[in-house]
Amino acid sequence: MKKGILLLVMLMITLSTTYAQTAEDFFQQAMQFKQKENFTETAKLLGKALALDPQNKSFKLEMADVQYLRKAFFESIPLYEEILKTDANNIIILARLSEMYSMSPKKMKAVEYAELALKMKPTDGIINKMLVRTFYEVKHYPKAIEQYKIAEKALPKDLDLPFKLGFCYRKINNYGEAMRSFLRAMDLDPSNGSKAYEAANSCYDANNYKLALELYQRAEDKGHYKSKGFYDNWALTCIELKDYDKALFYYTQAKEFSPYDKDINLSIAETYMKKGDFNKCREVLDDMLQLNPNDAEVIYTKGMTYYKAGNTSKAETFFNQAFNIDPSLKSLRYTKSNL
Repeated sequence: MKKGILLLVMLMITLSTTYAQTAEDFFQQAMQFKQKENFTETAKLLGKALALDPQNKSFKLEMADVQYLRKAFFESIPLYEEILKTDANNIIILARLSEMYSMSPKKMKAVEYAELALKMKPTDGIINKMLVRTFYEVKHYPKAIEQYKIAEKALPKDLDLPFKLGFCYRKINNYGEAMRSFLRAMDLDPSNGSKAYEAANSCYDANNYKLALELYQRAEDKGHYKSKGFYDNWALTCIELKDYDKALFYYTQAKEFSPYDKDINLSIAETYMKKGDFNKCREVLDDMLQLNPNDAEVIYTKGMTYYKAGNTSKAETFFNQAFNIDPSLKSLRYTKSNL
């Protein structure tokens, strides 16, 4: 009997050892994948480790971190909150929870965690950098700007902070400060086409059209992704500088991304009108009317070509046709879009 009990105890010890080693094996494999930034495989292996050892705090923390890095926030949040119960002063977890909640419907939870983090380390650069995003996402833009300024003192060469600050200033319509922030972001990271593009947009907003023009070119040279919006913004800048030929060139580039886009085609027509090339303008408008013969705005614009050319009787024909389709256009009579 005693011999049987001894064998049973030895078996249990052996199984316990194997159990712990197996969980640890999965954990070590997971860490190897984490170093390679393969977070999906890391999460799978950590899941296996936790299945064998569900109370292991190190495993839980790593799983929370990996799910955060994967942007799997619904999986990360409950793990971090469980860890906080026994590690309430973990400032990194507080900041990450704040960031994640800021992108969820529970915005006030984001502010709650942010305030806890700030009480612990009010001047910490990394923490304040993380919280810039929190306050931006919850639309507390002045607070986001305040956190940025604190973070910048601690991290003066950070490549992302001026970029984020630019968006904050843009949200409160402070286009001058937004421009300065985006230009600083571009200076710190001169090979980044996206930062050059946002700097160009901010210069346009601040009515600095010549600099905007230079920066759109720089953004293209630095490999910023091409899109309808990219070339549309570039064309608008040329319009402000009354360089209508260049505007037409960039509108044509934009049109390649969406050949039947009404706004782009109408912008092309209106640019021809600004040039005084009414025939070319009508050609574009007629092509648009083939697709939609009852588009009141296009018909109205065609009337404007005759009005601008001095043929008011023919203009009235098109105006009345447009008004019959859409009476609200009467408020635009002879004044459409500063043509």
